[in-house]
Amino acid sequence: NTIKGTLGPKARTVIIKKNGKPVVINDGVTIAKAIQSDDEFVQMGVELLQQVASEAQENTGDGTTTASILAQEMCNIGANLINGGADPIQLKKEIDASAKEVVGRLDAMAKPIDGIEDMSYVATIAANNDDELGGLIASVFEDIGKDGIITVEDSQTMETSYEVVQGMELERGLISHAMMNNTERGECVFDNPLVLMTNATISNFKDLLPVLEIAVAENKPLLLISKELEGNALPNLLMNIMQQTVRVCAIRAPDFGDDQVDILNDIAVMTGGKVINIDSPNADLKNVTLEDLGQATSMKSTRHKTVIINDNADPEAIQERVNELNSRMNNETNDWFQEKIHRRVGKLTGGVAIIRVGAATETELLEKRERMDDALNATQAAIQEGIVVGGGMALWNVRNEMNDSTQGASLVKASFNRPYKQLLENSGVEYRTPKDGGFNAKTGEWGDIYEQGVIDPVKVSKSAVMTATSIVGLILTTDVLVAEADEPELPMQMYG
Repeated sequence: NTIKGTLGPKARTVIIKKNGKPVVINDGVTIAKAIQSDDEFVQMGVELLQQVASEAQENTGDGTTTASILAQEMCNIGANLINGGADPIQLKKEIDASAKEVVGRLDAMAKPIDGIEDMSYVATIAANNDDELGGLIASVFEDIGKDGIITVEDSQTMETSYEVVQGMELERGLISHAMMNNTERGECVFDNPLVLMTNATISNFKDLLPVLEIAVAENKPLLLISKELEGNALPNLLMNIMQQTVRVCAIRAPDFGDDQVDILNDIAVMTGGKVINIDSPNADLKNVTLEDLGQATSMKSTRHKTVIINDNADPEAIQERVNELNSRMNNETNDWFQEKIHRRVGKLTGGVAIIRVGAATETELLEKRERMDDALNATQAAIQEGIVVGGGMALWNVRNEMNDSTQGASLVKASFNRPYKQLLENSGVEYRTPKDGGFNAKTGEWGDIYEQGVIDPVKVSKSAVMTATSIVGLILTTDVLVAEADEPELPMQMYG
């Protein structure tokens, strides 16, 4: 109930207390995570719905409010069916089967995104109909391409702007949560880090000491990229990080074997360092010097990926490496290997767009960054899998085509009316069947809203359905809740 008022362009905001300060926000997952109940049994339900929102956020970065609305509606309908004698286990099976059918129908409806205008529509809607943010994001993608890398930072001014710099994205995230220096956003961010690149499995902490001493002496953080970090090396490193003796982010090197060394060499060209290849004679981590380490302008690592940015990269060295890779690609006969090399060339040449979000106050900045993240994720999702009509109409249209021969299918079908209905409620409009194409909540007009640019990424719609039905199936088959008993307070005693 707290979240659903944030759906659509006429949505309201919610104020939550975060780190001791009030934050004005309309992001479903952030609001969901802020809700707590003193009743342990109610809290179990709260945490299940928090999982729905978090899973939607994890999958696509958007659609958390729709997923939560669907989950609530399905639970209410399912509870009535079970009270009327429906078999919960069979109901769950039917819900799961129906969800798969829905995903297939949504895929069939999807159309590929068509140029900067469609990107702007998607981004604007996801940014709570902020035309300025939507247009800026579309411009960023136009500049760096659909496969470009984008990072978001706070601006030192009130203006929101972007620039494209030299950088690379790796499909590897930080090894441990203890390495995060921004737990709220789940990331580790360093400015001007040194970069160690090696294909070694580091199991002895003593092997790391020379590198750590260099980083401390230079007063710089360290990005450690290695094949693996194990043995006593990992716990000792984490202990030093938590005691703030060193600033280190460790990730596993991408790929395997010779390909791993090849990609490490790509990173070395980007950062101006050397790869410590343990298969080479006399290669030893204990002999590493400052000249062996790469340097970057900044880096950001999350659970799933790491972005390295280097404004000072040597363009000639990068071009030489690109020419070498292009030559290899031309001589390669295997399509799969050709594609791998092509992706590596793209990482070296694509660049990274840095969007700097500005605002007049810290509260406004937090709210604006949340909307920026939603808009970026929605646009990337639309690029990946295409778009469908928005305004709740994609699920409405699927609803009209669905097979409802089982109770589970009828339940899912009935729930698909709710997002559209909620959008009308939030807009202060009386419910009516959208026979003429839908309702544009931004303009207050009825008609073909797809042609008016009211579009959503199909990936977001699919994720909302799958996450909602997954949790609903578990809730409807639950019979008993068991909570931990409160510890009794012991009476105070006087001792003489």
